[in-house]
Amino acid sequence: MSYSAYPRWLALCALAGGLAACSSAPPLAANGQDTRYRPAAASDILAQTSWDLARWAQPGGGLRTIPHPSTNSRPLTASFIHDQGATRMAGFAGCNQYNAPYTVANGQLIVQAQPVATMMACAPQSMALERDYLAGLTRITATSFDNSSNPQRMTWVLSSGDTLDFGRRTDPIVGGTAGASKLVYVNSERVPCNAGAGRAMCYQVRDSATQPWQFWYGDITGFNFQPGIRYRLRVVEVTDPNPPADAPAVRWVLDAVIEQEIVNR
Repeated sequence: MSYSAYPRWLALCALAGGLAACSSAPPLAANGQDTRYRPAAASDILAQTSWDLARWAQPGGGLRTIPHPSTNSRPLTASFIHDQGATRMAGFAGCNQYNAPYTVANGQLIVQAQPVATMMACAPQSMALERDYLAGLTRITATSFDNSSNPQRMTWVLSSGDTLDFGRRTDPIVGGTAGASKLVYVNSERVPCNAGAGRAMCYQVRDSATQPWQFWYGDITGFNFQPGIRYRLRVVEVTDPNPPADAPAVRWVLDAVIEQEIVNR
């Protein structure tokens, strides 16, 4: 049943004598929402991206002095990494390297714990900037992007009222040689397949809507797959020079989710 058909189904049930009269009423969660039509979590727009802090505006409109490459200074940075199902934010805070777990919920960046940092000592001005930056990571109240599919600018608003603007770096492809980007369709279910020495669950993919589905044995780094959703992705194909035993030499890195469609089961 599609979204557009759902209200008509409810109306027909009501006319027949109430929702209780419909033998195929949808399952409801504890909050009363229809679980079959719960929106799937969107893929992490920040996965495998890196950013430089370009501007720090204070509540009164003044600008805080921050290091910038144009002055031969090392900028504050934030990188968002997916590694074997775990998400990690890492970067340079002005004096030390830091990392922390994070998640993205409804487009909002949430740093889930106080960042852990190395213990180098620097000039007092750099240490003060680093202290405020690291404290601000767990106080982000709003996150926005200039583009929902391929952002190049990211803005945080902190609970203090400070606004931090970031520019996106050229994304490094870790662990391999990157090829050209491509568009692929990914089917709504992963299926058993023979991979290497044993059985695995493979994606079903194709280049165009008219082609038959084919197995994809490799990984799609940064992709948060949800069963029941058919996707069209833009990916970068990466060749791993030293892949693990029985693992494919080629994998994909998610660049953007172009389309997603709920598929009736």
